[in-house]
This record gives sequence, C-alpha cells and structure tokens, in this order.
Amino acid sequence: MQYTAAIVFALALGASAAPVGPSCVYYRASNSTGAISASSGSTKTTSVFSTSTDTTSASSVSTGTASASITTASASVSGSSDSSGGSLPASSGTSALSAVQTIAAGGSFDGGMTMFDRGVSCTGQSEGGDSDAVFMIENGGSLSNVIIGPNQIEGVHCEGACTLTNVWWSAVCEDAFTIKEQDAGETTTIIGGGAFGAEDKVLQHNGAGSLSVSGFTVDDFGKLYRSCGNCDSMYARHVIMDDITATSGKSLAGINSNYGDTATLTNIKVSDVSDICVTYTGNDNGDEPEENGSGPSDSCVYQTSDITET
Repeated sequence: MQYTAAIVFALALGASAAPVGPSCVYYRASNSTGAISASSGSTKTTSVFSTSTDTTSASSVSTGTASASITTASASVSGSSDSSGGSLPASSGTSALSAVQTIAAGGSFDGGMTMFDRGVSCTGQSEGGDSDAVFMIENGGSLSNVIIGPNQIEGVHCEGACTLTNVWWSAVCEDAFTIKEQDAGETTTIIGGGAFGAEDKVLQHNGAGSLSVSGFTVDDFGKLYRSCGNCDSMYARHVIMDDITATSGKSLAGINSNYGDTATLTNIKVSDVSDICVTYTGNDNGDEPEENGSGPSDSCVYQTSDITET
C-alpha cells in the first residue's frame, strides 16, 4: 500500500485555494485514501511532500517559525536508540526529492523513518553546493527520524545551531553533514543515528562554534569529523564526541591545532580504526593542510581509557 503525507503551510497553493491566514496545518495521512488529523502553529512557509516510492516534488521553502512534521502510517522508528552501535534501520518508505528541502529557522521536521534522497548518482569527492543537498537546515532548525538514501551528492547542510536526532546515512557521497555557517557561541547537536560507506569525511565543520555528537555509529569511512583545514574563513572549532561506535576507518577527528581547535572524546568503541585524533596545520589560502601530530594532546582531549578496542 502506498502512503502519502503532506505538510501544507500558510501560503495558499493556488488562486482557487482558500486563504489559511497566519496559521499552519500539519496533515497526517493514515492511509492512501486519507483520514486526516490536523494541528496548527504560525509560519511563512509553503511546502508539499509526497512520501512514497515515486519521485517527489519539494517546493522551495522560505523562512518561518513553525515546527513542521511529516509521518507515514507505517512509520517504524527501529534503531532510534540514543546509544551507538546500531545498524541501518528499516525505512517506512522512500522519497526522491526534486529540490533541496529547507527546514526553516527554528522549525523542525520529523521524517517518520522515511528514506529521502535526490534521485541522482553520487559524484564522488567532487564538491557539491547547497542546491545538491537533500536537506538544508536554517539556524536553530531540527531534523529527526530520517534516513538519507544513496542517490544524492550532498546529504544535510546546516546554517548553525542545528539539532539532528536519529538521522542515518545509508551511503555517504561527498559529505554526510556539513555545518556551513555557525557563530562562535553556537553548538550543533547530533544525537543517535549513523553513517555508512564514506570515502572521505562524514561530518564537515566549516563554520565556527562547536559540534556535539553522541550515540553515533559509523562504519567504512575516512574521517568521522573534520574541521575545515583550508576554508577562506578559519575559526577555532570544537567537537565533543561521546558514545561513538566506529568500524573500519582512518580517523575519528581531524582538527587544526594552529587555530585552537579541540576534540574531546569519551566512551569510544573502535574496531580497525587507524587514528583516534589527528592534528593539522590549517590555512586560509586553499592549500592542502599538513598533518602535524596524532594522539592525546592539548588539542586532542582524551585518555587511552576512553577508547575501547573491540
């Protein structure tokens, strides 16, 4: 049976549609014919989803303040534990988006364990842009219970202070998740979830501030986290990792010691991982940064007791 869910926001979707006023309505379809329940909140966003096995159009989303959610009646949240070590959960359906789906500043989106991608082939390590992403999260936005499918170039982009809960990547292309912008005092948080098959980086940090990652699983990867080593604008960046299960990878954290980066790691379980934390000499001229050390240090904050070989 095909399940369909839609989020219809405050702007009318055509001249014939009745105006909705300043409120938004979240629609949850209980089956394909659609018994519908609704609740309301304020927004300036227009977005329509069809969660199914067909290619889905996702309209461009403007900024807003409402919390947006989408579910399917058969949604399963297996694998949603906050503890690491889980495998890729089963999806409740698939959706190929024709355009990047934006989560408005301060808003949220619950995917009900649907697998979303863009219906395009991965282009390897060629740098993609925001328009290639599956989701763009504006400042303070949240994304939960989503699987990013394999047919995409960029996974999830964040514009600062984002929260990801139980988000999974079935196959990473260029990067799984990128903090594009963030202020020095802001923190992005990833709780649960995991990523598989990353040729290079999983979590890329270009903005300032901190990234906190807990209960995350990663398998077959290059670097779990990399603070940008040669961005035009360089900052002191910080990553806090707790309860990470990592298998078959090169390093958990790559940071720039000359810019004051730190990586703090606790409760880490690894198998066939070459390095825990590697330091680099970063630059702002685009040159490839050089590695200058690895292991516990003032920059790489952990003890051998924090790491368990499995």
